[in-house]
Amino acid sequence: MIRKFAEDHEEDDFSFSFESDSVVPLPEMDLKKYLALMKALQNYYQHAHWISKGEPYYGDHLLFERLYGSLGGQIDSLAEKMVGLGGDHFVCVKTVMGITSKILSHVPEMDDNTLGYELAKSSLKLEKMFLAMTKSLYSKMKEDGSLTLGFDDMLMSLYNEHEGNVYLLQQRVKRA
Repeated sequence: MIRKFAEDHEEDDFSFSFESDSVVPLPEMDLKKYLALMKALQNYYQHAHWISKGEPYYGDHLLFERLYGSLGGQIDSLAEKMVGLGGDHFVCVKTVMGITSKILSHVPEMDDNTLGYELAKSSLKLEKMFLAMTKSLYSKMKEDGSLTLGFDDMLMSLYNEHEGNVYLLQQRVKRA
């Protein structure tokens, strides 16, 4: 089969280059911040899931479970792509978790009086921040030439899924 293919095609029909083309470096700090925001979302949603109470307790409990549950796979895919294209240092735990902590320091305090509506309002702000950051990261990577087809696909997919999260949270905030 390979011989037949080779016979049907002249050698000069192929212009493959196995040498690596110059690759534009990924925006490391922007990607670390993006990963940290995803981890902050996951932590916030899981905590909101744990402390949901009042009316409509069970609906909020399930909503926040759905939101934090979907982030595990998203975070893993992003981190693996960052390591594969940039290196292990792109997911430095101290740096990423430090940024995650800074992000979470800006969310409202959750205590015994926090209602599901308030959790949903804060979640909606976080999701809108995530959409804005996704759009900004996409534009930056496209502009500097570091956006691979795989990264393009992943960022588009993440944006699409989180638009769905915005819808769910908007619906929750409306019914309060």
